[in-house]
Parts: sequence; C-alpha cells; structure tokens
Amino acid sequence: MNLVILRGNIARDPELRYVNTSGRETAVINFTVAVSREFTKNNGEQDKVTTFVNCEAWDTGAEAIGSSFRKGDLVMIEGSLRNDSWEKDGIKRSTMKVRVNNFARIQKISKSSSTNKQESQETSQETSQQTNQDSSGEPAVAF
Repeated sequence: MNLVILRGNIARDPELRYVNTSGRETAVINFTVAVSREFTKNNGEQDKVTTFVNCEAWDTGAEAIGSSFRKGDLVMIEGSLRNDSWEKDGIKRSTMKVRVNNFARIQKISKSSSTNKQESQETSQETSQQTNQDSSGEPAVAF
C-alpha cells in the first residue's frame, strides 16, 4: 500500500501551470508542505524537526488548490508517494513527491468555554476536495 497523509503548512504559494497531454490542456500544480514533529530530548528539552514535502496535483484538484491554498495555510493532504526520475546534462536525477488525491484547508477557530478560557479547535473548511473519481464519475470517499 502506498498511502501518505500529511498535516502541515503551505511553505510557498502553489504554482499552477497547464500542460498539453494527448492534445488536451491539463492543469498541474506543485507546492510544498512543511510538516513538523515535536519531541522531547533525553535531557527533557523540547525540540522540533520540520520536513518540507513536495506535492503535485492534477486536473480539477490542481485548479481548486490554486484558487484556495496560499503560503502559510494549514492543510491536510492525502496521496501516494512517487519517485520521478529524469536526466539533465547527462546527469541522472530523481526526486520524491506526493501525488495528491484528497486535500483540505484547516482553519483554526477560537471557541469560548463556560469559564471564559479560549480553546483552539481545528475544523476543515469547505475547500476540502479530492482529485480522483470512480468509474461512475462520483467522487470517492473524501476527508
């Protein structure tokens, strides 16, 4: 099984472009998600490691991401890990990225409790969408 689920912040504005595939213009978007992991060291000190993950989406999902995601947005991404290889100037190169199937922007909201404390709660905004469909044209299960 090749399944990747990421929760992080958009590290740079997504780059939407169109490519010609089999005589048809197809949207493709590339963006980076910064995913952080917080942990406690052996000495009790808190630390954080951030990984920057390249992501790619196609078709209507690419267009939706292009119109709704901006640098700094908190997002949830589901997709599959993909290794792209190419040769440039006689040098073989490769990169890993996530091919996005489902995505959602997460918005933090404040909610007042009975003791007037502010609690932070995360909710998925209506920009949640997925980029793959089944043979009937109906979307598969989304977040």
